[in-house]
Amino acid sequence: MPQQARPNASATRAWRGHRVLICPDAELLRRRIAKLAAGLGSNAERKIFWGDDEPFPQAFWPQLTTQNLFSTPTVVVLRRAESLKAEVWDRIDEGLKLQASTVLPVFCLEGRWKDAKPPVPAFLTKRGLWTAAESCGWIWQSPGLTDATLPKFIDTWAAEKGLALDAGAKPALCDALPRDAFAVGLELDKLELAAGETRRIDASMVELIAPHGDMEFFDFIRALSADPAAEPEAVRGAWSRVLDDRLRPANDKILFQLLGYMSWQARQMWLLNEGEEHKVRMNPRDKPALARMAKRLGRAGIARVIELTLDANLGVISGQRRPDDTLEAYVARLSELLRGAAAPAGGTR
Repeated sequence: MPQQARPNASATRAWRGHRVLICPDAELLRRRIAKLAAGLGSNAERKIFWGDDEPFPQAFWPQLTTQNLFSTPTVVVLRRAESLKAEVWDRIDEGLKLQASTVLPVFCLEGRWKDAKPPVPAFLTKRGLWTAAESCGWIWQSPGLTDATLPKFIDTWAAEKGLALDAGAKPALCDALPRDAFAVGLELDKLELAAGETRRIDASMVELIAPHGDMEFFDFIRALSADPAAEPEAVRGAWSRVLDDRLRPANDKILFQLLGYMSWQARQMWLLNEGEEHKVRMNPRDKPALARMAKRLGRAGIARVIELTLDANLGVISGQRRPDDTLEAYVARLSELLRGAAAPAGGTR
């Protein structure tokens, strides 16, 4: 077999090169990018651009080639790069020859895998940036969390947290956990909290994992988004469940189940808002209502739902907030956002 040609000097003269990340799971991509940034130092910055923006963001080009005045390392991330046309890749190919030494470009291909194969456009593999990445080991790929990859993900999490998995725990977790890294992260945080000082996870703890998919929470969330004047009974019923939660036993409290469900729900809304209905798995009867909610919230609103959910989860896991108080505050803010009473922070992304 002939030896593969090494990329020429102009393709690799920027000392950090570039990276190509191929994965459909946004949370796994976020973790990988964070790891790359950490490798550049604690002061590294991140700049995010979107390949499916129309027109293509022109601010990307100076970020790629302009030397930082203070030599601050910058990870320039191009999300959803699989949607780029060949001529844009040609311009990126040329731009990398002028890449600033303080910049690490990262290109994310986020399409769904088919037949266990990553969705790499055929024309991309003929570009110099792909040849260089392939030769230098700059390509990272993952199909996301699947039946095959979830066990290793759980093992890695347990090792990082110093937790021991009892016999039967891992199979039980694999059966109960969703196939979404963001939602899984929330559930595993909950299990770590439950493990306490024993630092052990047993199969019985699977009961703490929130169901994912069609469940009573859909009606709960729909009630929170309702106009109190138009549907007073629905809104009153939702808040009664929240206020009664203080009186319920620990194993019947809804905070962590609600947070897990909302992380899943936010992902479904994101897909619906992006026109990717074929990726949404839920009761067809409920999909139109969720699609309307996604359209009303938009990207900024859905991102705010994710932000509220992460903030509530972190507050309880870190011990800074009490679960009962967190539930009431979270539901109040979520209800305000879903009803459109509060403008979401940030832009359209």
